[in-house]
Amino acid sequence: MISANSVNTQQPRLPLRILHTESSMELGGQEFRIINEIAGMVKRGHYVVLAVQPCSQLAIRAKQHGIVVEEVNMSPVRWLWLIVVFLKIITRHQIEVVNSHGSIDSWTAAIAGRFSRRYPLIIRTRHKSTMISKTWRHRVLYQRLPHAVTTTGEAVRNLVIQQADVPAERVFSIPTGVDLEAFHPDVTGHSRKAQHSLTDQPLVIGTVAFFRTYKGLSYLLEAFHIVASSFPHAKLHLVGDGPDYASIVKKRDELGLHEQVVLTGFQEDVALLLASFDVFVLTSIEAEGVPQSLTQAMAMGVAVVATDVGSVREVVEHETTGLLVEAKNSGSLAHAIIRLATNQELREKLGQSAKRHIAESYSFHGMLVRTECVYRECLDRQISGSVIVSGT
Repeated sequence: MISANSVNTQQPRLPLRILHTESSMELGGQEFRIINEIAGMVKRGHYVVLAVQPCSQLAIRAKQHGIVVEEVNMSPVRWLWLIVVFLKIITRHQIEVVNSHGSIDSWTAAIAGRFSRRYPLIIRTRHKSTMISKTWRHRVLYQRLPHAVTTTGEAVRNLVIQQADVPAERVFSIPTGVDLEAFHPDVTGHSRKAQHSLTDQPLVIGTVAFFRTYKGLSYLLEAFHIVASSFPHAKLHLVGDGPDYASIVKKRDELGLHEQVVLTGFQEDVALLLASFDVFVLTSIEAEGVPQSLTQAMAMGVAVVATDVGSVREVVEHETTGLLVEAKNSGSLAHAIIRLATNQELREKLGQSAKRHIAESYSFHGMLVRTECVYRECLDRQISGSVIVSGT
């Protein structure tokens, strides 16, 4: 039996007809991965459709990328109707692979796939490292409905195996890859620094995140308050937006950091912003696979400090490709930032090591190749009857 960790990535690329589904209305790391993966797979010759909520941020962005979109109202009270809709989509587009990402869509698209006479391969992608409840519903969602589960990191893979009791040979880790042409050290940060009056500042700390509680941005503000006492001219860039934006603004002002903390809002030129950072900080307290903003910063040779959650330690090796700190510990976070701030040689050493690590193990090209191979090998197993298909 083929190991989930040793997929043959030398198989020839064969055109596939793929349906991705996502019920989210927001636009965070998970949604960006879906869009980028679809766009990449289309460039590699595959036919890909994305089923999304009408007027969702994902639908808007997908259309901008020229992705084939099916807009479906995924209300939880319309289960039977949704199953029928997904059945029609699978038939209309002659789908071979159904890859679901959200909650309601994972149930209904998978059930539709099981009923479809096209017998598509059903993949459930688990993006986050939050706990999976040991209930019969989750056993059905992860064990019985999908033929395989993909995850965004090895820690998330182990969680699916241990908490959802899915056989290891049916769970595949495919971390989000970095576009090394877009995120590279040659991108200049000068124009962005000038825009925010940072050209004369000795230290620029930053993060890029969707503002949710689990991103731990309040701890970053507390840590920066400590850092600022030693580096009064330092700046902290918080790049992004989200439901916790107002609370972050309030926390910043309560700490008296209005002049030193720049909230940029959502930005398209992430690479340019990252190039302006001396130190990148990831402060998540839970729910992470391999975070995209973290690997993007590392690809650009920026020294990173990251909390040890989810699959983060798979990409950040402490003292080698970055510094790891305990989650929810503002003091430890501040200490690590100050350590990098006062040691340029260490910043450069960690940044160069991180850049090499991402290029070798976390490229966007590698992610697409691995995704293709997982799809193909699972389809081959399905045809040969070696995929574990409950009830057959």
